[in-house]
Amino acid sequence: MGHDRHQMRPVDTWLAAEHRSDDTAADAALRTLIRELPTTAPPVGFASRVMAAAARDGIVRTPPRRGWSGPTVRLLAWCGGGAAALVGTLVVLGPVLVRQVVRLLNFSVQGFVWIVRGLEGGLDTWSLMAEIGRAVGASLTTPQVSARVVVLELVGVAALYTLHRVLSYDKESTR
Repeated sequence: MGHDRHQMRPVDTWLAAEHRSDDTAADAALRTLIRELPTTAPPVGFASRVMAAAARDGIVRTPPRRGWSGPTVRLLAWCGGGAAALVGTLVVLGPVLVRQVVRLLNFSVQGFVWIVRGLEGGLDTWSLMAEIGRAVGASLTTPQVSARVVVLELVGVAALYTLHRVLSYDKESTR
């Protein structure tokens, strides 16, 4: 039949071991037989040529090419707009922020001096805390501070809403 005698020997060995019910020898002969089987591999580039022909004939659809369209441009536009808004806000409000920081530093130094004088004068800790609470309460009830607190809260709500929108958009784009 034209079979190679070398290739028939592992088959004969395996079949003989199976016929004798010698499991250990049969397993070893089968491993040898499988190792000696010829390996076949398609030519280089075969799969890519088949897929290209299938796409050309309309059998499979090619995935759309991802470019600078859609979500990427939108995300870059949002980031650019946010950066421009941040820079504009810093340019406009920068001097005001610096003045407020200087005033806060002066206020904290004056507060520290007031606390030290109070402790030297014989105030106990709870009396000192009550005085601090009254001072904070009085400053929060002024119209300027109340308005600033409300504006700060509105900015925080807007930031949280924007963050929610960005994260939900990101979650939808990963699906």
